[in-house]
Order: sequence, then C-alpha cells, then structure tokens
Amino acid sequence: MASIWIDAERKIVKADENWDQLAGGNNARELQASSIIGKYITSFIKGDQVRMFIDAIITRVNVSGKPYLIHYRCDGPHKAQFMRMLVKKENDNLFLIEHDLIKSEPINPSILFTENQDATQKRCAICGKVQFKDEWYDALINRKIFGTVESLETSSSLCPSCEKQHRFV
Repeated sequence: MASIWIDAERKIVKADENWDQLAGGNNARELQASSIIGKYITSFIKGDQVRMFIDAIITRVNVSGKPYLIHYRCDGPHKAQFMRMLVKKENDNLFLIEHDLIKSEPINPSILFTENQDATQKRCAICGKVQFKDEWYDALINRKIFGTVESLETSSSLCPSCEKQHRFV
C-alpha cells in the first residue's frame, strides 16, 4: 500500500515510504515524495476528463464524509497492474489517498502506451481499455488487435462504460 495525503486545496502534503518505493519500482523517480510535496495532485493527472473525475471523487468524499473506493488499471509495457484506490477524509483539511496493487499479469507481446494529449486514440484511466479504430479494447485480452505495434500514443480519458458506471461521482 502506498499513500499520499492532500489538503483541501488538493496540494500534496505528505507521502509515505511505500509511495517512494512504488515510484522507484515503476521507474518514476520524478514522482517520489521530495518532488511532489507542495504541488497540486491534479498536475500529475493526465487528461481534463480524468482530472475532473478525481476532483469529483475528492469533493464527494469531502461533502459526504464517506470513503470512496475504486478499482483501476495502471499498466506498464509488459504487465497489466490491477490496482485499488481509496480516498478518505481524515479531517476538514486532510485527505488520505491509498493505492494498492491487487495483482499483475503479463501483457504479451508487450506494448508501450505513451501519453500525448493530442493523440487520436484514447486510453481509459480506470479500466485501461484503449480506443483503437473507434472501438474500446482491453490491451491484456485483445493484444493482437494492435498488431505488431510496439508503442501507441494515447490521451487519458474515461471509456463510455466507466463513465457510465461512475456517473454518480
């Protein structure tokens, strides 16, 4: 479990040791605590739709006082990572955001998805499906759909299914 804490303004105020281990293990040293504390959490979230979704979750937790749990995918080029995120209000000015790795599975052959806000293909920030040729595909189950492509530029978004499922946020 890797945890960060944000204040009511959405600024990161603290990260635990596990956060740094997670960042290091994913070759994302730029996301270690020393680099993110004091910055807005939304500055690390790609795609306007995804930023608004995360902001809506935090607002919902703030207003209701109830934690919000969501399962999502965070894939690397060689593996699908099935994650869980919990957002919880600790007090009027502090929110805990926990990320847990539930399981991972290989993606074979591997494919590297790179973020490009101008890309025509979209990638769902929740389920990991990729919009490819106007359809949404799971890169783990339907890897062959992408052919011999080793990398694909995508922009972060929400697929219609996840958007509908989490509409109440």
